[in-house]
Amino acid sequence: MNGGTYVLVVVGILMAKCVGFLRDIVFASTFGASPLTDIYFQIFSLASLVFTGIGGALSTLVIKKLNKPENTMDSGRSYVASFISKTALVVIGVTAVLYVFSGAAVDFLLPGLEASLHDEAVQIMHIMLPSCLFVIVAYIMSGVLQNRNVFFVTSIMSLPYNVIIIASLMVPNVNLMTVSIVTTIGWFLHIAILMPAFFKKGYSFFGSIKGSKTGGADNREVLYIFISSMMFQLVFMADKAAVSADSGAATTINYASNLFVTISSVFVVAMSNVSYPALCRHYESGDIGSVRQSLRYILTVLLVIFAPFILTVNCFGENIISLLYQRGEFTAELSQVTATLFALYTFGIFGYVCQELLNKILYLDSKYTYTVIGTLVVVISKPIINMFAGSAVAVAGCTAVMFTAYAVCILFAIKKTIGNYVNKAFIKNVVKIALASLAALIAYFGLGFLPLPLADTKIGFVIPLCVCGTVYLAVLWGTGCLRYIANRRNMAGGSESISCGG
Repeated sequence: MNGGTYVLVVVGILMAKCVGFLRDIVFASTFGASPLTDIYFQIFSLASLVFTGIGGALSTLVIKKLNKPENTMDSGRSYVASFISKTALVVIGVTAVLYVFSGAAVDFLLPGLEASLHDEAVQIMHIMLPSCLFVIVAYIMSGVLQNRNVFFVTSIMSLPYNVIIIASLMVPNVNLMTVSIVTTIGWFLHIAILMPAFFKKGYSFFGSIKGSKTGGADNREVLYIFISSMMFQLVFMADKAAVSADSGAATTINYASNLFVTISSVFVVAMSNVSYPALCRHYESGDIGSVRQSLRYILTVLLVIFAPFILTVNCFGENIISLLYQRGEFTAELSQVTATLFALYTFGIFGYVCQELLNKILYLDSKYTYTVIGTLVVVISKPIINMFAGSAVAVAGCTAVMFTAYAVCILFAIKKTIGNYVNKAFIKNVVKIALASLAALIAYFGLGFLPLPLADTKIGFVIPLCVCGTVYLAVLWGTGCLRYIANRRNMAGGSESISCGG
């Protein structure tokens, strides 16, 4: 893995996600939280969560297959064209079924919806269903390009989508029907921005749809990866459905979960995009030692990033939500509730890392049992647990616990594929990160006794946040953890004899 490429991808995703933040901020200011926004976000979830998950699963499978020895450059291009054609036909069929049963689908997605709003919800679903095809094709294209080391354009593919939605929200007296139409157009723009690079590399959309010798196995793998990649998407939908009878509650869960995934994905998706093709090549060549070394490095980098993320959200979450969203129809009370949900969801961060990245190590060895069964247990039990949870806060708390339990199971399962990847040097780095986090937390509580400037303003939290961040980085630097991360040999996933300490 190249560190410079990772940074470039992080920058690209950060650019797109910042515009995505702005989209949510403008949306919140324009529409606030209401039964209509609950309808929009829950139906929007079909494309933004469910079919994004499907697309990501197909992208993963494409990368895995393209790195098989039998797929040369020319045969790889044929495989991609055939794969896209077959997938598009299936998605079109599924979309047609959803059109026919759209009323029942609305009842399932929004069980607590007022009867007077049912027809409007069905209309919004009809408008947004074509997005499903656009999402999936775009993600397959993205995986193909990542395997050819085209990273930046794939990292910013959501940029036009976010821009066009923001532009629509700027129109005076815009309604949700119009925004739904623009949202569907925006999903197509994901494909449009990838087309030049896709065609330049010699790929096309149309190929043979005849079955192949590995067709059955491919179909099973698609199903397994799809199921394994759907945990977060389906659980968040279940959480919103569980509170849909409480006006606006589903919208606050949407803002909190979307903010959590948006920030997390900047780093996790970037790491997955850059590292997974290399992990595939190492594994297919039999270099398991490099896979272990790369995994240790990946886990260390993500721990360095997400330890302060969890602390920041739990210490400054309400300040952040207030600064980002609290304007117009989004009140201080909504800020407080959203901040609490946001903080709870962050504790499930390592479950997200497993779904988006670590599961893929098990896919290399075709060990889908762990990911499929784990996902099904969480997804099936979550709606049942939600029936007894009651409030949105309890629903989010249970979600965080289940995601963490899933992560622990996956981390143990990976050992059966690549052997023991935890060594003394890795444990030392984990301890160093824990010490840095503790030092930052002590600084936070210590600053609470000081009369800091701008303390009573919306941006007053920035000063203690910067101080805590400085303390965290200083401890990491002093213990040598940052030097390990900056070491190019560790980035590349080389020999396991490389020192991980500092």
